[in-house]
Amino acid sequence: MSKSFDPQIVNPILTGYIEELITSKGGLIPSKAFEIATKPIEEYEGRLRVNAKDNFEVPVYIAEINFYVNQGDMHAHRARGAMIIYMDIEVADKVFKAAGLQVPYDEDDGSMETLCGSLCQLIADALKDRLAAAGFISLEVSRAAFYKNTITEGVEFSKDQNEKQEISFYFLKHKALVIDWTMAPIPKK
Repeated sequence: MSKSFDPQIVNPILTGYIEELITSKGGLIPSKAFEIATKPIEEYEGRLRVNAKDNFEVPVYIAEINFYVNQGDMHAHRARGAMIIYMDIEVADKVFKAAGLQVPYDEDDGSMETLCGSLCQLIADALKDRLAAAGFISLEVSRAAFYKNTITEGVEFSKDQNEKQEISFYFLKHKALVIDWTMAPIPKK
């Protein structure tokens, strides 16, 4: 079993950022406390399998981002970590608005998937910045890719990882947002 980056460092960064962005700034109060679980990584053809049915019984928007130690690793597709966010379609517009994102009037799937990607990018950039502020190297972050319900080709991840963290956030009486992440250890500056 390989060593993962310490969830006791990453989970508080992610939960704190969501609380700051959506609750403090956006005014959307959680309907219940967030939940954190450690889950096994399901791998398919060398990639992390992603299927919304593992987290939701309703349609969802999905976005994913990868983390790399440097540009060379990014170009060689040697991910150090991955983050996937899932948004319940029924409440996504309200969560996006609370996060300060401009929701289009027609709320078509394409626009909403793009907003899911924007939210994922905000979360990933905050994680990168806060890890750097805590003395770790500044990671390279890929651009968010976004989907609906599943990512059939899976997500690039550090192959030596066999567990992921799953953080579920509840807003508007819904399991509204789930963040899955996995990361191999990263060096200090």
